[in-house]
Amino acid sequence: MTLLTNPVLPGFSPDPSLIRVGEWFYLANSSFEWYPTIPIHRSRNLVDWEFAGSFSGPDALLDLRGLQDSGAIWAPSLSWSDGSFWLVFTVVRGFGGPHKDMDTYITRSADVAGPWSAPARVTTTGFDPSIFHHEGRHWLLNMEWDHRPTGRGGFAGINLQELNPAGTATVGEPQIIHRRSVLIEGPNLYTFAGKFFLMLAEGGTGQNHGIAMMRADDLFGPYEPDPHGPVLTTRDDASHELQKAGHGEIAVDAHGQMFLAHLASRWSEKNGRQYSVLGRETCIQRLRLTDDGWLRLEQGGWSPALTVKAAASDGDASATADARVPAAATRPRAVRADDAGGFGGFTPGHPAGDGRLTVGWPWSTLRHPADANWASLSDRPGWLRLRGRHSTDSLFEQSLIARRLTGPAVTAAVTVEARPANFTQSAGLIFYYNTASYFYLRTTVREVGGELIPGDAPVEQILEVFEKDPLTGLQSHGAVVLDPGLPVRLEGSLDGARLRFSWSQGSEPPRFIGPELDALQLSDDHGGSLRFTGAFVGVAAQDLRDRSFTADFTDFHYRTD
Repeated sequence: MTLLTNPVLPGFSPDPSLIRVGEWFYLANSSFEWYPTIPIHRSRNLVDWEFAGSFSGPDALLDLRGLQDSGAIWAPSLSWSDGSFWLVFTVVRGFGGPHKDMDTYITRSADVAGPWSAPARVTTTGFDPSIFHHEGRHWLLNMEWDHRPTGRGGFAGINLQELNPAGTATVGEPQIIHRRSVLIEGPNLYTFAGKFFLMLAEGGTGQNHGIAMMRADDLFGPYEPDPHGPVLTTRDDASHELQKAGHGEIAVDAHGQMFLAHLASRWSEKNGRQYSVLGRETCIQRLRLTDDGWLRLEQGGWSPALTVKAAASDGDASATADARVPAAATRPRAVRADDAGGFGGFTPGHPAGDGRLTVGWPWSTLRHPADANWASLSDRPGWLRLRGRHSTDSLFEQSLIARRLTGPAVTAAVTVEARPANFTQSAGLIFYYNTASYFYLRTTVREVGGELIPGDAPVEQILEVFEKDPLTGLQSHGAVVLDPGLPVRLEGSLDGARLRFSWSQGSEPPRFIGPELDALQLSDDHGGSLRFTGAFVGVAAQDLRDRSFTADFTDFHYRTD
């Protein structure tokens, strides 16, 4: 018997959407402001996962520049019908106040690796959409947002509306099929044993999060709640390793076994405070249909299991009659992590609109894919060259590439060679959550003697730690003077809530720089505002004067202990 261990996708992998097509399970996740948009993994047994693609292609480029932190792409849902994959998602263009400005799109593809069709906007009413394919018809489920001060606390109910056969437009008016007094979102419809099951995320995205199950004899209801209580939650158990458990989707294997993919966060505690630096991760549970006709966790209760019996992997594709899965030759190429100076997989594209704009898993960029205007692996073979652009606080054009933190103890290191000419130019190693929260070990220059002297004052190249915290602002720690003729080795070691930076040049041994830093601010749970993404580590470069400064990086190493 093979067991899977939760989380199956560690690190920033929220809002999982799980389906099975033929012998493969496919799993899509929210990406928010990060590229690649909507990463999709696949597995035969729910244990061994590989990157399979993302929402990409010449008609699929979304320009997310200017959208706020934790905005952009929320809660995609993947499905299969009529011989193709369907993908529905919402682009949230503004939130935080009573209003949420958003657009929901549908796109299709014969292959999860793309190319995907040009996304068609189908509604603007809410977020967390899904598509229910039933008896040759297609139905859009969505929650409706209520912005009114006298309204229903933001959540007006769950809408159901028919789509045209191509999925490019809605038909008729939406109908509300369910309302509850608590926050409900993430609707999904299923049919089992002659009943319609409406599965909902409930209770918000914090510790009160959970999954509720409703049941009806008719598609439009009325839907009754499971008298047992939630399908899944840890709201009643603050000691459980998988907190915030909720928001999921169901897939069925070739033998009829049901699996629930859901999000959860692994929490740690420091000084009485709980936090999850790794963000919301993807977990999987087994479901069963009870004798009285309800879908519940196989192990009983509503607490998620840390280990679960995996799906049978026998290559049986017969359960999906039209599952014409494309050839593996179209899959993104697997590249060793030590290729290209440690940036294996990163593939900056071309800005000419030819559809080759890309990033390359496991690397991500902010709000727009990388292109050769600012990132190159060919200008200096064996090195990644970044041209500095906007600051680390920018919502528009950051020259930053990073990968998800996937374990509570992480070490990342890189060698950088750069010659900044003034204080507006910098480059280095960054642990990044968003524009309000990061730790940046960067090289720049300052006036000799540390005084601000008018005119063209002599400068010296330094290394310093920039810390940005939403509660305390921007701070600089531990500046040291560098030898500008030598590359510098940068390293950051994260252990739970503790982060330490070190550096070395030439044959000198590594030495610490700056204080021990509190990495709590890299979590969803810091700062008092809604934060939905996870922590990343990578490299960055800035030039706030004329964007001509470049920095070269090599020998990037990433290790999770």
